[in-house]
Amino acid sequence: MAQGAILVVGSLNMDQVVRVPHMPVVGETLLGAGSLKLIPGGKGANQAVAMARLGGQVAMAGRVGRDPFGERLLGALKSEQVDASLMVTDPREASGVAFIFLSPDGDNAIIVAAGANMQVGVDEEQFAHIVEAMRQASALVLQLEIPIETVKRLTKAAAEMDLPVILNLAPAQPLPRTTLSQVSVLILNETEASILSGQRVESVDDARIVAAVLQGYGIETVVITLGAHGALLVTTDDAGKKQSIYQAAPKVAVVDTTAAGDCFVGALTVALTEGQPPEDALHFAVHASALKVTKFGAQSGLPTKEEVLASYHS
Repeated sequence: MAQGAILVVGSLNMDQVVRVPHMPVVGETLLGAGSLKLIPGGKGANQAVAMARLGGQVAMAGRVGRDPFGERLLGALKSEQVDASLMVTDPREASGVAFIFLSPDGDNAIIVAAGANMQVGVDEEQFAHIVEAMRQASALVLQLEIPIETVKRLTKAAAEMDLPVILNLAPAQPLPRTTLSQVSVLILNETEASILSGQRVESVDDARIVAAVLQGYGIETVVITLGAHGALLVTTDDAGKKQSIYQAAPKVAVVDTTAAGDCFVGALTVALTEGQPPEDALHFAVHASALKVTKFGAQSGLPTKEEVLASYHS
């Protein structure tokens, strides 16, 4: 792995996408529109590809199965110039898959069969390779589609070597305060923020209150995404003063919201590791995720850095 690369440890799934007239209810059979689409996805891989397209130098650690999906998922990483040398092909588990129902307004419902993703870091040999690679990284990016124990152990190891950890708390699961206190940047949506804090987030003001509460856990920067309403970032500057920064989202025609959150995580991480001020990084991330929802597919719809910068003036 190249010195200074962003290291993503996370999931890879083959997204199986079908367009539906509405979300099915129990006992209902729906006729989908068109053919089933197979698109590389998974939160970890989506974030890695997003970073690579947005100008970051990225390496990814994860697991796939010994099957055609695994080959295609690895190929997708390599085609985007993501270093896949820390990837492992699991001899027993199948590659992860996600079943995605996509409604006409661009919203989705997703069911994930994790497969090999639930073995990431369980293998001590792979875990040791990841920790060794962390010594060369500029940041460690994690999500929760891999074992929680792996996330906790890697976060602790990163804290011991003073490596910044960006944690996307998705899908939402409780984590101990000790782990959260070792996170540099916590990124979560309204639902995830509500679950973690026990307080509802239904407005920017709610987000500001909850972000301040979560920052009190010892987290340097807390970011709450608010869908079409943009995002809020709360941090502490070098002088010890708290900053609360809100960025509204541009109005766009929504095609597919899949991976919009992953695009946000990738964009914010690239901007922060480049040394951009928090307000500029948040602006970049909100515009990147807004562009993502205008395109179909998880990785296939992720924008480039040039497209994001051009959108500032459109």
